[in-house]
Amino acid sequence: MKGRVFASFIMVMMAMLMLSIRPADNPQAQNHKAKNNVKSNPQIDESAQFDPADLEDVGIVDIPARSRAIKSKAAGPGNIVYVGDNISTGAGVRILRSNADGSLTDMLSAPVPTGGKGAFDVVGFNRRPTGIFAAVDLGPYEEDKDLILSEDGTKLLVCNQGSNDLSVFNVSADGLTLTPAPGSPFKTGISPVSVTLAAFDTVVVLNKNDLPGNPKPVGAQASMQTYKMAANGSLTPVSNSEVKLPTAVCGEGIVCGQTSSPSQVQATADGKVVFVADFMGGFLRPYKVQTDGTLKASPPFNIRSLGEANLPVNGKTFPFPLNFGLSVTKNILYCGLPFDNKVGVFSYNPKSGKLKFIKTVPNSGLTVCWFYMKEDGKYMYTTNQVSNSVSTYDLADPANPVEIQLVKFSECGEPAQVEASPDESLLFFVIAAATNRCPQNDPNVETNYVHGLRIDPNNGKLTDLPPFPLGLPIGERAQGIATR
Repeated sequence: MKGRVFASFIMVMMAMLMLSIRPADNPQAQNHKAKNNVKSNPQIDESAQFDPADLEDVGIVDIPARSRAIKSKAAGPGNIVYVGDNISTGAGVRILRSNADGSLTDMLSAPVPTGGKGAFDVVGFNRRPTGIFAAVDLGPYEEDKDLILSEDGTKLLVCNQGSNDLSVFNVSADGLTLTPAPGSPFKTGISPVSVTLAAFDTVVVLNKNDLPGNPKPVGAQASMQTYKMAANGSLTPVSNSEVKLPTAVCGEGIVCGQTSSPSQVQATADGKVVFVADFMGGFLRPYKVQTDGTLKASPPFNIRSLGEANLPVNGKTFPFPLNFGLSVTKNILYCGLPFDNKVGVFSYNPKSGKLKFIKTVPNSGLTVCWFYMKEDGKYMYTTNQVSNSVSTYDLADPANPVEIQLVKFSECGEPAQVEASPDESLLFFVIAAATNRCPQNDPNVETNYVHGLRIDPNNGKLTDLPPFPLGLPIGERAQGIATR
């Protein structure tokens, strides 16, 4: 079978195998063997010209602190959790309250409609129980930052993956009333899955162009586009802002020439650089945000350049980065390298985003994919989707994360997007079915939850709490979480 269903089975099985045969991590990635294993993509313009300053490696430096304190102290009650239900017939935002004991309570009798639609998991709904990784639709649901809250807590943005638009809400002082901005929802490209707020009142949307179901068409390109946001939340498209990403490289376990299915866009603390995890393209792509809202490409980082010495699975066949997290204290980016069960550590030029590889560190789960950074910069948390687990990393040395805890979940479904409460006493994961461990077409089986854990303020470790069932229709997959 030629397609991603079969490829994803092989990928995950190889990832499981690599748990027992991990080689020592090699911080010297640019060695002779790595260079000899680099695959070229004929659609990448290797002659692109960049400003000389964009090519500088500046080492590891401090970066400006973010303004999360505004969010936690002045912009709301501190116990509101927003969750995207991603329902394909009409998407909505669930508003939950986190209680003193860590439990969650629905605050409204019904979700707040986004005015758009989510994406139905047709492959997961129709698959048969022939193995835990049978018929996984790898790509459409690998996404992060699909629901975000502005730092001041006044704007909520939601990607509507099934209707190709973006909803913007103005948020009331108590967090319980979401009022659509004038003109919302706003048209995007095909399958918007990630959004970020950047400098100069710029909103950047990442369009995956990867519809649920198989086979995948050849020639579909993912893209980015930008908008200017007014004070009332209304968006105006920026002229000539679309950036199209190259299609997938041939011979890497997926359909040759299909969409690269990028998973995440996120701005740096000052908003002047955005990064894109170009998942099946095999690149981390930085862009400078211009004052007019357009994006200027900086040198991309080719994951293939790490070679088999660092990535014995990814480096051979599946050189795919999946999602990332940004250090809140240093110019460091952490990237999921899911099929080697590792986290890639990179420094970047704060002015251009140009990346420099530092090392990889191991993860004791399977397919590390999503990240949360504590605002004091001391700890990092990752979602390890296939193993249904989450990890805690000590960031005493930000360039050398050390895994200090693994927590396994037991409910049906697997963890994905993650966010902490404003005071960072609790950590919340969105749970949705990603494997065949539990059926998605059985109305008696719940596969969508919000799973909370309590964060120990002294050592960053997690204490498990009972999950909160979302009760979505069968075949639907919750996506996205924010707190206020």
